[in-house]
Amino acid sequence: MNTASPPALVAEGLSFRYASGGGVDRADLTLDAGVMAAVGGPSGSGKSTLLALLGLVLSPGAGVLCVGGTDTGGLGAGERDLLRRRSIGIVLQDLGLLTFLNAWENVAAAFGPRLGRHRTAARALLAELGMGELADSPVTELSGGQRQRIAVARAAVKQPVLVLADEPTSGLDAKTADAVMGSLRSCTERGAAVLLVTHDSGVAARCDQRYVLDAGVLSARQNSRKETLG
Repeated sequence: MNTASPPALVAEGLSFRYASGGGVDRADLTLDAGVMAAVGGPSGSGKSTLLALLGLVLSPGAGVLCVGGTDTGGLGAGERDLLRRRSIGIVLQDLGLLTFLNAWENVAAAFGPRLGRHRTAARALLAELGMGELADSPVTELSGGQRQRIAVARAAVKQPVLVLADEPTSGLDAKTADAVMGSLRSCTERGAAVLLVTHDSGVAARCDQRYVLDAGVLSARQNSRKETLG
């Protein structure tokens, strides 16, 4: 009997077109647990749309999308929302942190409004990511890199099968970007697959799988961390 876990993400022929034009024409990819993948491509190529599709924010016009072994095609809106909350962590480009909460409270907010119930889990994960001493700090007093790592912790704290990150190192210096990438890599060590969008060839080179989205079509690059993303 085969007891292997299903892939964290399977997309086959995934597409979505906006009425005004643009979108994703075809995306095929499979991500297993513990894998970090990068998607590059020119501005306007559909990367944000791809993340919205994989994050169950948009419904595809065609194709198959499975998250953690669940085929999302037959799910209603409520079921999609529930699957996203349970199985997908998202790191937004603008982070979306709540400025009236401190670091651990922002992480605990991933579970809902009853923050105190999840204080221990939130603080433990921040400590794991090297942020333990800042757990009680207001996010308004933290640096951009520190806030980015809080956003990663919030995405990871519910132990999702998939973490999606939109330009997670944008605007950060090399040392801070390295810390953020370490935090994302820790998500794979906790059992998630991580897919990030990036324009940084150095960031892409640190990932296990690499893709390019151009003119709405996703294609794979050679799986080598030494090769740079063109």
